[in-house]
Amino acid sequence: MKWLIFTALLAIGVCAAQDANLVVDPGFEDNAGPWRLRAPVYGLTTNKPHAGKYCLQYTNDDPSRYWLCGQPLKLQPGRRYEITARVRTENIKGDENGATICVEWSDAEGKFLGGCYPQGVKGTQRDWQLVRGLTGPVPTNAARGHVSCYVRKGMTGTAWFDDVSVREYIPPAIEAMITDCYRDQTDGGIVNVHVGLSDPQAKVEVKVRDLLGHPVATDLRFDTTPWKPGEYDITAIARNAAGRELGRQSLTLTRVRKFPPRKSYIDRHRRLIVDGEPFFPLGTYWGGIKTNEMAIYAKSPFNCIMPYADVGRAGVDLAHAHGIRVIYSVKDLYVGRRGIKTQAEARQRITQTVNALKDHPAIIAWYINDELPLTMLDELTAHRRWLEELDPGRPTWVVLYQYDQVRHYLPTFDVIGTDPYPIPKSPPSKALEWTRTTVAQTFGARAAWMVPQIFDWASYKKPEGRPPSLAEMRCMAWSCIAAGANGLVFYSWFDLWRMDKTTPFEQRWRDVTTMADEIRRWIPVLLSVERASLLSVEAPATVAWRAFAKDGAVYVLCVNSDDKQPARVQIAGRAVELPPLDAQVVRLR
Repeated sequence: MKWLIFTALLAIGVCAAQDANLVVDPGFEDNAGPWRLRAPVYGLTTNKPHAGKYCLQYTNDDPSRYWLCGQPLKLQPGRRYEITARVRTENIKGDENGATICVEWSDAEGKFLGGCYPQGVKGTQRDWQLVRGLTGPVPTNAARGHVSCYVRKGMTGTAWFDDVSVREYIPPAIEAMITDCYRDQTDGGIVNVHVGLSDPQAKVEVKVRDLLGHPVATDLRFDTTPWKPGEYDITAIARNAAGRELGRQSLTLTRVRKFPPRKSYIDRHRRLIVDGEPFFPLGTYWGGIKTNEMAIYAKSPFNCIMPYADVGRAGVDLAHAHGIRVIYSVKDLYVGRRGIKTQAEARQRITQTVNALKDHPAIIAWYINDELPLTMLDELTAHRRWLEELDPGRPTWVVLYQYDQVRHYLPTFDVIGTDPYPIPKSPPSKALEWTRTTVAQTFGARAAWMVPQIFDWASYKKPEGRPPSLAEMRCMAWSCIAAGANGLVFYSWFDLWRMDKTTPFEQRWRDVTTMADEIRRWIPVLLSVERASLLSVEAPATVAWRAFAKDGAVYVLCVNSDDKQPARVQIAGRAVELPPLDAQVVRLR
């Protein structure tokens, strides 16, 4: 019930695009208006519009022809927008995800800066489908905006578009609310409540009551040790300076006498605990699992894998026989994927998969979302809830490229990851930026297993691709850890094999394992929960640092993410010189 309440409130916020539609002639009634039609692919038609007399028709039989139909938009920097359109299709086919819309922005010189690209419609859909997306904040240097109706590159068929809308997204007063307890359960001790406000000037009022309605706390931090086992309602109320209520959210905190035995879970320090022992996931993405490849992998420093394929018990058995843990994927068991047509069918397929495997000792977590959009929030939350019900003994992991929208996804995961892949178009410091933002978006209260790059973009036919160097991989990996990551699952093992002809696998694997071996040797320190003494650390913005303590010694991880300039760090009066892209663990005593 707690997440149902939370999801409903967030869904209200996602739909709160209340201002005027920025699209001129959204229904294609004004002889196309400002829409830039391009014959023979685009034209107006009276063929069953969603509303009015006309709609836009796309017809294309040449997969090499990639044309869009759009118009300019005036977007405001710093603001977010909800974009929607009605779409229906006939025989839209190809490897991409169909007929859709997008909003993009560029700077004053026309340089592309980013955009929002909702999931499209494929195949034949004779009824109008709602395509919907939510942009991130428009960059401050954005000067031009654009909305387009189109079919993804390399696809053919016929599609119709109608009722296109771009409206400013008005966030709810309370954007997110969580506790720092795994699954909002506590066996006693201090609990912190985190509330994210859309208005930084607003104030938060908190009320905590037991099931009888008796007040037990009125602060964001409270001690649950004396509480009786049971459920407690936590309500946060946002108020403006005059005391007027702007909005509220509630969630349920459960006080248990003692936790039941669990295969794996996230502890108070955001560590994964497996079979009662702390575990730092150090792994890679796989496709399927092959016997010869597993034999190679098992000799490496890595301790887990995340296979995309539904490898079944045989695949997990093979990994287990080699001492490798598995994060098992159910990421594709959603409506519209793998032949699934209804939510009931999705739940049935997930139930079958989880029940068949949840007794397996090698599985440490479930992978439940790979970059699915925020517009699927209700579905994503439902899938997380199903996994918690089916297998309460393992956490769920989600990976997003929407690193600056993680806060809105909070009801959908136990563990979060984001996947910066900067090389070669961006500097390695992107990994630091994304991890810092990801951790901050969770208020620092959720475990983060980041997904750094080891692959070559050329394996995806990108002409500018090259593999990251050993120095770049070290910098990205250690930057993630310094910024708060509790695990690393690199992308990807199968890409190392895919590029074997251009960059020999043995050469790439040697660099990858050199990096991983260095991390593995420090895992006992990374997992230590001893309190590090207060330190005086002076470092430039390009340097990330994080302090650890073990067996009475203090260790400071320092990473210089600048790829050109060295950096000098002062740690308790001690100078440390860091070359570009260097990472060092400094032991103080």
